[in-house]
Amino acid sequence: MASRLGAFDWRGHPLGPPEEWPGELKAALGICMHSSLPTAIYWGPELRLLYNDAWSSVPRDRHPWAVGRPAKEVWADIWPVVGPQFEEVFGRGRGVSSDGQMLAIKRDGVPEETYWNYSLTPIFDASGGVAGVFNQGAEITESVLKSRDQSFLLAFGDRLRDMTEDGQAGALASAVEALAAHLRLDRVGYAAVEDGVATVVRSWSTPRLEDTTAKRFTLDEFGAEEMATLLRGEVISSANIASDPRYGEEERRRYASYSVGAQMVAPFVRAGRVLSFIFFNTIGPRRWTGRDAELARDVAERIWVASDRAEASIRLRASEQRFALLFGQASVGLSEVDRAGRFTRVNDSMGRLLDRSPESIVGMSVADVTHPEDVDDTGAEILRGAETGEPYTIEKRYLKPDGSSFWAVTNVTPVVDAAGLVSGFFAVTTDVGERKEQERIRSWLLAELNHRVRNNLVTVQSLAHHTKLTTSSSDEFERVFNARLMALSRAHDVLMRETWASAALSDLLAGTLAPYEIEGLSRVTLGGPEIRLSPTAAVTLNLAFHELATNAAKFGALSRPEGRVVVTWSVDAARGDGAVELNWRECGGPPVSAPRRRGFGLRLIERGAPRELGGHAIMDFATNGLACAFQLPLSEKIMTP
Repeated sequence: MASRLGAFDWRGHPLGPPEEWPGELKAALGICMHSSLPTAIYWGPELRLLYNDAWSSVPRDRHPWAVGRPAKEVWADIWPVVGPQFEEVFGRGRGVSSDGQMLAIKRDGVPEETYWNYSLTPIFDASGGVAGVFNQGAEITESVLKSRDQSFLLAFGDRLRDMTEDGQAGALASAVEALAAHLRLDRVGYAAVEDGVATVVRSWSTPRLEDTTAKRFTLDEFGAEEMATLLRGEVISSANIASDPRYGEEERRRYASYSVGAQMVAPFVRAGRVLSFIFFNTIGPRRWTGRDAELARDVAERIWVASDRAEASIRLRASEQRFALLFGQASVGLSEVDRAGRFTRVNDSMGRLLDRSPESIVGMSVADVTHPEDVDDTGAEILRGAETGEPYTIEKRYLKPDGSSFWAVTNVTPVVDAAGLVSGFFAVTTDVGERKEQERIRSWLLAELNHRVRNNLVTVQSLAHHTKLTTSSSDEFERVFNARLMALSRAHDVLMRETWASAALSDLLAGTLAPYEIEGLSRVTLGGPEIRLSPTAAVTLNLAFHELATNAAKFGALSRPEGRVVVTWSVDAARGDGAVELNWRECGGPPVSAPRRRGFGLRLIERGAPRELGGHAIMDFATNGLACAFQLPLSEKIMTP
């Protein structure tokens, strides 16, 4: 700095050339230049500024412009504070000392909150008047604000500890508002990120700004460069978005729509994923500091950890409530047993199995409710489970108070404490009788399935045999056989809807004749009371009516658009135990004549159905339309409701 002053062009300067400076200034300046502390001299009525190298960091971007300039010009931004102090020293000859003085100094054009310890000491001339001011000081902004941040974080942590199931939203709202006040921000928000989409969980803003709580946006909106910065866990900041070259016009307009002049974003990252972030906004430009970034990172992590802890607590409480509900309402026996084999908790179902109240079982040992012949095996399993921590299953007999016993299967899971030791057991007990019943039903279903499959194969074999006998080519065989198989399939579809118990006659006929309807024409009319058919009757009648419908489509009423088929049925209670009269009538078709020979279809109708179901069937080949009448006795195969 001494060389800079030596090279300075003092010609015409109010202080004059250095060789003509008064001895008091030269002496004071000598002390200043040799001092290791930041030291400055303000000389003359205008308080012209001279300083050493250590002091050059004080004016920052005003160095070296400030050399030789009046104090009021150099410190115009803080003159309302320091001006009176200089007046006190220069005007009255009294020194001034300030500790922790806040000075809002503009740095890079942006006001910045700074703190200082400094002294202003008068320099007297030979006449005893004040000729200048000797200034020494140091900036303590970092230590002051860091101390303030530490105090803030202590209080901030207390606010976050209030995050509970009922107070989580309120605690977070209070936290972000306190953060805005601490940093003097216009908007603060905390956002959670999932699958690249950020949702603002809570924000606070001044009344002039829009509240962004619940707003959603993608991380891609930050831009590729800033997205990469976030993923690295680094802080994004801009002191002035309007002039920041990193932002394009579209991005600037988007930020301007939210009245954002400057911003800082601090992510919380785990395993390369952005889980959340905190964002700071100001309306105008703001110079962000490393301390701001450090605080932002700290706060982002603290909020995420507190939120995660609160949500985990909520989930745990909900899980406990669900477990308690399931434990109490479960249809199987549930119990908790300590390491010594004593019941500590039992649900109602376990009480019903043991024919005891749950309260009376608590405190009893497992041996107390175990058949004497199974006590040793039970005890050995408990010891093994306690030693290995492995689950096990035991099938044994349980005792009831009256001395009777029952077989049950118990699945036992060891409960391990925080130290990794087995502290007890959780057991699920099921009466084996239910399992045996299920096995019986399964065996019955397999047998029934085997029976039905065998019957169906016999039916298919018969269809194939008779179709082969009544067709003259492989193509005709394939067409007729496939049609008959489809008829058999439709009968099975109806039965499947009824779980193979029985089928409605109306449903069966509707399914068989549906393919022959033409949109806009009612070609088929069905009518009659509810009749239920056994699987055998359903398959038999379905095949018979398939043959009638096929013949009608090829030669009869359904071969012409104007043709009609009417199927009616009724119950004749006067015939023995009752009978169903089932009539098929065609009209509107070509003239009908009796066939020269009886094929498989006619034999199935006239002989097959009566042979399988009883009764008889009569075919009438009237010229104006075929008629077929079935009289079938009511039985286990054909039933009324």
